Amino acid sequence: MEKFNVIFDSKNINFVKVTKYLINDYLKMVNNPDVSKYISLKQRFFTYDDELKWIKEKLESNSIIFSMIEKSTNEFIGNIEIMNIENNIAEFAICITPEKQGKKYGEESIKRFVEYCFEEIKLDGVELSVYSHNQKAINCYKKLGFAQYKIENNVGKYNGLSIDDIYMKLKNDRGIKNEMYPYE
Repeated sequence: MEKFNVIFDSKNINFVKVTKYLINDYLKMVNNPDVSKYISLKQRFFTYDDELKWIKEKLESNSIIFSMIEKSTNEFIGNIEIMNIENNIAEFAICITPEKQGKKYGEESIKRFVEYCFEEIKLDGVELSVYSHNQKAINCYKKLGFAQYKIENNVGKYNGLSIDDIYMKLKNDRGIKNEMYPYE
């Protein structure tokens, strides 16, 4: 992996710093309607300059964001990121390209990223929000031990359907390696 600086890995994924070398992959992902409908209910097209600015901001601010690279092919899988930390609880987000969905990369990457957050960053927990029409993601989060704690109803519409924002969290209440515990 010449042009990538691997920070940590899992069985099938290398987690690397965001990089301009992946800018075309980022654009292909965020501008894909099958991905963007889960990122924002307000559709937006991102340009090369938008993405270059985003990369620069993430690197300059030392953001905790990683691009995921498939070990066997060196192909881009998606990004996973901590958006903010408050009271030692991090809000995180993940985005996976349509080509790599359905291959268990979401489950593997979230599990490994949460381990990284708990063991390396020493966070007490992680939280996320997910749109109610993203049932695949909701099922994955539940499988990994995330517990729903709040719903914000009718945050927008998608294809005429009312969409809710579902808030979920996972607590690191025992600090045991490789184990995840939901909030009580």
